Amino acid sequence: MLDLHGISRAAFDLVVAAEVTSQAAYERKYRRVLEYPGEQSGPTGGIGYDFGTQTRSRISADWGDKVDVGMLRILLGASGKRGEAAAAYSRATRGQVDIPWDVALDVFANCDLPRYLAILERYCPGAGHLAPDCKGVLWSIAFNRDAAGFAKPGARYAEMREIRACVASGALARIPGLIRSMQRLWPKTSGLYSRRETEARLFEKGMAEHHPAEHDKLATTPPAPDPDVVVQVQTRLRELGYYDAGAVDGQLVPKGRTEAAILAFRHEHDLPLSPGIDDELLAAMARAEPRQVSEVRASATTQDLREQGVQTIALTDRIKGFAGKLFGGSSMLGGGGLLAWVTDKASAVSGAKDAVGGLGIPPQAIVWLLAAVAVLVAFAGLGVMIWFIAQKIETKRLADYRTGKNT
Repeated sequence: MLDLHGISRAAFDLVVAAEVTSQAAYERKYRRVLEYPGEQSGPTGGIGYDFGTQTRSRISADWGDKVDVGMLRILLGASGKRGEAAAAYSRATRGQVDIPWDVALDVFANCDLPRYLAILERYCPGAGHLAPDCKGVLWSIAFNRDAAGFAKPGARYAEMREIRACVASGALARIPGLIRSMQRLWPKTSGLYSRRETEARLFEKGMAEHHPAEHDKLATTPPAPDPDVVVQVQTRLRELGYYDAGAVDGQLVPKGRTEAAILAFRHEHDLPLSPGIDDELLAAMARAEPRQVSEVRASATTQDLREQGVQTIALTDRIKGFAGKLFGGSSMLGGGGLLAWVTDKASAVSGAKDAVGGLGIPPQAIVWLLAAVAVLVAFAGLGVMIWFIAQKIETKRLADYRTGKNT
C-alpha cells in the first residue's frame, strides 16, 4: 500500500495521470526510454522524474536499491544534462532503459512526493494543514509549475503568490478561482489547461468535506481578475499619477494598494465605488488625463519637506552630518567646492612629504608617516562619497514629491 503522506489518492492519481496517463500507457510509451520534454528539461523517466535536474547522489539514493548496476549507471549519466545535451542523451540511451511500473510508482510515492511536499510547505506555509484533497492540489501545482512560483515575481506567477496569501489568511474560497485563472497561460487544447480545471474541482471537493464554511462562500466569491489586465491597470494608474497603486505585479489584493488606487480613481471620475476592474473602468482610464499637481507642491523645496517631518530627509540630514565629520564640513561640497577640497587634500599630502623630508627622518619612517596621512585622506574621501549618496537620495525624494509620487 502506498504512503501518500497526507494527500488524497485522488490528488495522487491526478498527477500520475497528468504525467503518464495510465499504467497501460506507461508500459507502452515510457518504460523503456528516457524522454526529453523540451526546453531546459533533462532526460526524464519513471513518473515525471527529471534526472537532468538531480545530482548523482540524489539519483543514487532514490534509485540505487531499485534497479541493477547497469541501469543505475545509465540513470546517473543523465545527471546535469539539460536542453540539447538532454535530448542527445535521451536518443543515445533509447532501448537501454527499463523502469518497471511498480518501481516508478515506488520512487514517485516515496521520494518525489515527500520531497515536493516539503518544498511546497517552504514556499506556501500552511499548505500541509489543509484537507488531503486541497493539500494534494497545491502539491500538484508545485510539482508541475515549480513550488518557487508561490514566491516568484511577475504576472506569470500572480495567481500562485495570491494562493500563498490565501492559505496564510484562510481565505480558501478564492483559491479555486485563482487556479482556474492560471488557465490563461495555456491554449484551451492543452493538457495543462484541463489539468487546472480538474485541480480546481478537486480543491472545491476538499473544501466541501473539510472546510465547509469556506465552501459556502464559493457562490459569492467573484472570479479572480486576469493578472495581465491587472498589470495594464496598475501601469495606467501610475501613468495617470496614482503612484500609490503599488508594484506592477498583476495582483489585485483585497484592501491592498491597487484596490485603493482604483477606488481613488473611481471617486475622482464619478464611477461606482467598486474595487473591481470592469469595462467602464478601463474605458475611463483610457480617456483620463494625468492628475494635476498643485503649484505649491510642484515648487516645493527640501526645506519644505524637512518642515513636514519627511523621514527620508531627516535620515539624509543625519547621514550628511556624519559624512561632514569625516571630511570636515559640508559647506565646500558642490561644484567647484569639491575640486577645491581635492586640491587641498593633495596639497596636504605633498606638504607632509616636504615637511618630514626636511627633518632628516629615515626613508622608512617617511613612508609610514605618509601612509598615515593617506589613511586620513581616504577617510575624508569616504565622507565625500557618503555625502553625495545622501544628496542623491534627497534630490530623488524631492523630485518624487514634486511630481506627486510621494506624500
